Amino acid sequence: MRKKAFIYCRVSTDKQETERQIKDLKQYCLNNEFEIVGVLEEEISATKTIKAREHLIQLVKESKADYFIAQDISRFSRNVKVGLELKDRLHQFGVCLIFTQTGLKSLNEDKTENDVARMLFTMLMSVYEMENSTKKAQIRNGLKNARSRGIILGRPIGTFTDLKVKYKNIVKELNSGMSIRKTAKIYGVAPSLVQRVKKQMT
Repeated sequence: MRKKAFIYCRVSTDKQETERQIKDLKQYCLNNEFEIVGVLEEEISATKTIKAREHLIQLVKESKADYFIAQDISRFSRNVKVGLELKDRLHQFGVCLIFTQTGLKSLNEDKTENDVARMLFTMLMSVYEMENSTKKAQIRNGLKNARSRGIILGRPIGTFTDLKVKYKNIVKELNSGMSIRKTAKIYGVAPSLVQRVKKQMT
């Protein structure tokens, strides 16, 4: 019986593409004879809270997948606390996490937790979390220096953000007839944002 896989790819900005990630993950499943039962492509910061990632847990649960497959731990989470909770929640359904760039598997064949993988998982996420903190500090300092030189910051007047492109998953849910409030809850965003997306759809 073929093992079932849920593949996941994430980008943090609308300037990044998921196409290459999806192609590589599908090839991995083909090479390992996994049946793909779910795919999620999303634009979301990897530092988001567990509440903002609930939709991911629910989708994997509903897919009845045996494996959750992503390219790298940094695609999964860059927050140690959230990442460990996500992992443990998926383990409750018997789902093994696989990260293709390292070959890391979170569960052993008998479904017990892989202790070595857990240690590496925690260490790598700690590194990614530290990178994020350093980057944020550099950005804050850069903005402070720019303001001190009289540089006007912010989006230029008259620019337009196509929310339909930026929030494709929200558009998909709204097109299926889901309410604004429920869509906002699923994706961990404010109802006002979903309302703005819906407004651009009309």
